[in-house]
Amino acid sequence: MYKYETETLGTSQESQAWSAKKSIEGHMDLTKKHVVEARQVAVKAHGTQDYDGVFPYEKHLDDVVEVLKRFSIVHPKYLCAGYLHDVIEDGAISYNKIKRHFGIEVAEMVYCVTDELGRNRAEKKAKTLPKTASNQDAVIIKLADRIANIEHGGKIDMYAKEYDAFRSALYQVPTCKIAEPLWNHLESLLQIETA
Repeated sequence: MYKYETETLGTSQESQAWSAKKSIEGHMDLTKKHVVEARQVAVKAHGTQDYDGVFPYEKHLDDVVEVLKRFSIVHPKYLCAGYLHDVIEDGAISYNKIKRHFGIEVAEMVYCVTDELGRNRAEKKAKTLPKTASNQDAVIIKLADRIANIEHGGKIDMYAKEYDAFRSALYQVPTCKIAEPLWNHLESLLQIETA
């Protein structure tokens, strides 16, 4: 049982009941095999796309998943979504294909972090952040994505300027138990002082 599942669900019996309920609702019980397959699908989907003009895109995907693992967010649904988080946005794989192969939870996380169309970055983010905020799990993926980008060494000034709007849109008390360390690390990276 994963650390945060233990904290949330308590007993093994509650965990089994939760798992059975999710299966009935059409959610998938994801395994390490699904995580490996999500990485394979994402790497194939991004093809020859590069990251930062130098690296193959899979470096960014691996970085996002490593951020999740570093913060003990290791449930396969998060790791799958971490690998797949940009595949809809980059037009390679549809929501329905993700749903069919990785379940509705992963598909929803990926959909909710996928940028909406807009004339510029500000307009895209204004349309996208409310969608991301509607899914607590997607917020975690978005935080890991942003941390990975900053730790890679890029976009710090841009992200610092956007931080207040970003936090205002996405910070939610129910996700704090899992997301709070990610928020704290992001603020540290951006040298944001909080009250």
